[in-house]
Amino acid sequence: MMKTTRSAKQKKTLGTALAVIAALICAFILCGCQSEYIRPRSSVVPEIPDATAGPTPEALPTGGVLSAAILGNSDSINPLFTFNEDILNICRFFYEPLIGLGASMIPEPVLADDWRSDDGVNWTIKLREGVVFHDGTPLTADDVTGTVEAIKSGNGAYSDCVKNIDKIEADGLNVNIKLKGPDGLLPWKLFFPILKNGKANDPFPAGTGPFSVAGAGFSGAGSIQFERFGQYHGGRTNIDAFELKFFSDASKAAVSGCDIVILNDDAAIKYGSQLGYDVRRFDDNSLICIVPYMYTGAKITYEVNEKLKIEQLPTKRIESLSLNMRKALSEIVDRERVIERTVSGWGKEYDLPGFDNCVFRKNAEFHTPSVAAAEKLIEAEGYKHEGGNKNWFKADDTDQKEPLTINFIVNSDDVELIHACDSVVSKLKSIGVKTTVKVAAGTEFTSLFLSGEYDYTFMRLSMSFAPDMADAFANDSIFHYNGYDTSWIAGKLSGLTGRWHWSGSGTESCVAFAEELSAGLETVYARLKEEIPFIGLYVRSSCLLFSERLNWSDSAGVESWNLFPDIVNWYLV
Repeated sequence: MMKTTRSAKQKKTLGTALAVIAALICAFILCGCQSEYIRPRSSVVPEIPDATAGPTPEALPTGGVLSAAILGNSDSINPLFTFNEDILNICRFFYEPLIGLGASMIPEPVLADDWRSDDGVNWTIKLREGVVFHDGTPLTADDVTGTVEAIKSGNGAYSDCVKNIDKIEADGLNVNIKLKGPDGLLPWKLFFPILKNGKANDPFPAGTGPFSVAGAGFSGAGSIQFERFGQYHGGRTNIDAFELKFFSDASKAAVSGCDIVILNDDAAIKYGSQLGYDVRRFDDNSLICIVPYMYTGAKITYEVNEKLKIEQLPTKRIESLSLNMRKALSEIVDRERVIERTVSGWGKEYDLPGFDNCVFRKNAEFHTPSVAAAEKLIEAEGYKHEGGNKNWFKADDTDQKEPLTINFIVNSDDVELIHACDSVVSKLKSIGVKTTVKVAAGTEFTSLFLSGEYDYTFMRLSMSFAPDMADAFANDSIFHYNGYDTSWIAGKLSGLTGRWHWSGSGTESCVAFAEELSAGLETVYARLKEEIPFIGLYVRSSCLLFSERLNWSDSAGVESWNLFPDIVNWYLV
């Protein structure tokens, strides 16, 4: 573990940078065939079909067995303790949360009917009546308290959701929660699945979802069998049964012939558009960013181990990081082209992590790059050139010895970042801006990242679960690690954070709070477009492949970037 020899404040600020680096180094696990993947790909991307109205209920086909392929093993599907995101995503077939997050990030009832608080500290969660588990026993408040205690005692994906809970008690169909401190965002954090009390540590615990484990379906033979749960409170599913198949190799999963195949990283790109599936992308909670190195503070030394120390140094290249130069880079970047190079299927542009379902908001249109606008911005910095791809020089550089050069670094472990960097560099070269690119991995990349001897780095921000909305800003990850901040933005973010933790009570105030929060964020976004602390390219390195025989009766309301529409409405043809 890295430790700083300087102040605690410096440790917090720059330790976050190293945490981001570590996440970047570990985030991209390639599924074989790297050399094939790194070869340039065609810029042609498959279109995602528009949603069309499904059949009427009378004409709706029913029955059949739905099959899904994911990477991993069949030892457990317990959603509380796995870090396999494919299992976490597919578990909505079997388990349900107290509260769901709607498309506008507004909490919606699932197993909870209502939630109330008078002070932000003491909360009462009222459960839905008539819900039963797969074993036929009714859902009670004891099941909720047992699930929370199980999460608190472990170190699973939902641990941050319950870390502020001081005490939780069951009272009939009510769950009484006392927090360690006031938190108006508690409803946003109750999205973890509720399991049967006393069984929360089992590998195959009973849930309340539309499908249940079928008898001895978990035989360890690489697949798990599920059947329609006849007592499901959300209505009868059209599909009779569900089979979850596990694969250790992405290539085998891709050609498994399953109705649903979940692919990640390079496998999503390699196989996503080649197998005759309807490619429906879903969020990997990942954002490629072109981030300026703007740290100007004192040198800080990090001790990796007894033999290795890494220093963070202030930037030596302020000129290349000016607002005009950052705006010019933003104008030059062809986001559409970058996304074509880095994802299978269509991607989206975004400038800052947002709040829709804890992932990112949709931008229907791309910013159109403008070489003319970029050149005016570069000229405003005192550079001139003769047009085309000829180099830029300062007016007083009569000998033309120092052409305008932008230096990039990129993590060589992440091939999507390399593709993005290649696309940006090619565009810069086409208008006469020289570039250098250094690639490294591991501690070598960490040292390079903290050196201050470059202008921009390509980074991947992964949000994954974000139970605390402050995390969704990636504030520590972006603004603080490189010294970028403004008093206005810092004050605005601080004010919004304060409102989150001192908001009012009850479902209605949660809705009002979400609307107020959205309005506040729009103000921040508008200011950030002026400041451009970094340039975000919204990409997806994961996708769902749907076979042609899978459809849903409510398809008119389905958006292709949703992970899973309402499973009850699915049917096989």
